[in-house]
Amino acid sequence: MDGSRGWLGGVAAAIVVLNLLDAVFTLVYTRLGLAEEANPLLQHVLADSPLRFVVVKLGLVSMGVALLWRQRHRRTAAAGLLATGAMYVWLLGYHLSAVPQLVAFAS
Repeated sequence: MDGSRGWLGGVAAAIVVLNLLDAVFTLVYTRLGLAEEANPLLQHVLADSPLRFVVVKLGLVSMGVALLWRQRHRRTAAAGLLATGAMYVWLLGYHLSAVPQLVAFAS
């Protein structure tokens, strides 16, 4: 495996992990009544079952990552992985910036 595939694989793996963290933060925010799920497709799944929400969210994003990974030799697929990774890094930063409010709310 060449060097570019190694770091791109790291990006792909990070997306899956960051997606899991996003799911956990979403569960916390929605359970506390501080937010609603923004994705209309997942709103219904979350309302039905938090566990199903996590499974569906992880499954959908993981399938997308797998599809992009299979096509990683194409610039558009590699760019898609990079853009998705950047979006999830931004989203994690957004979630982490709200942690003080979560702590204050919980106290």
